[in-house]
Amino acid sequence: MTQAPTHALTRKRVLPVGGNGSLWAARPAYGIFEFRGRRLRIEVTDPTEVLFPTDCGLSLVAALDGEHGLDLQGVRALDIGCGSGLYTVALLAAGAAHVTALDINAASEAETAANVARNGLDMDRLSCVTADLTTYAPGRTFDLVVTNPPHLPYDPSYATDNGLETALVAGRNGRLLYDAVVARIDDLLAPGGRLIMAHSSLADVPRTIADLELRGYEWRALEACEMDIPLLAYAEHKETMLGLLEAQRELGSADFEGERFTVHALEFRRPSRADARPAHSTSRGE
Repeated sequence: MTQAPTHALTRKRVLPVGGNGSLWAARPAYGIFEFRGRRLRIEVTDPTEVLFPTDCGLSLVAALDGEHGLDLQGVRALDIGCGSGLYTVALLAAGAAHVTALDINAASEAETAANVARNGLDMDRLSCVTADLTTYAPGRTFDLVVTNPPHLPYDPSYATDNGLETALVAGRNGRLLYDAVVARIDDLLAPGGRLIMAHSSLADVPRTIADLELRGYEWRALEACEMDIPLLAYAEHKETMLGLLEAQRELGSADFEGERFTVHALEFRRPSRADARPAHSTSRGE
């Protein structure tokens, strides 16, 4: 399976063939997951409007739940593309001081708020915002940004403009939100803050890493999770989607084998002001 990235990678999960994708076929309305010793519940009132968390999204929760888990106590976090509120609920349950849940889909605001309340979490520590990331202006920066961008290539034969599709499809090469995150991250993340991202191997992982390294960000790979490409959701258009992905693979920007791909849990750290401080230079006469 994919060879990139391997930087500091210490753990890999491999989901069974056929074991992934059932979420997409059945579109369940609720589920239970555990995070840092707490049992949490996520429900979706209308799964045709808000996507129920998939294995792709859950893989990032699993990565943060392991030995690589960050100290989330007291952080002020931004959840980009919050969907049903999976990451928002996990962050608040782990002790985040405040989470801003952002999504372009207006239906996500109500679903996220409902799931926070459903788990008995403090609603005063939550802000829900419906906005486009490219124009979002929070007026502050965050200690932590978490995101699982949509990663499937757009084609008019299967992509629509409803809220569900905005969670799945992202431009012709699947990079629309990844590029938006990179473009906006310095506006959103405080110096020394961290960006945690579930990055699909279908959407040019090395490009994101290179773009953030140019900005001075350090990074490490927390975990890789190999799973089925979620083609069951697009059964009638499977060949079209695979054709688009194969074209991206020929360009070197998608990595998959057969119908299997990898989701990389990546952590990027923005340089602190001290890191960015220029080295001392000796003045004349000294």
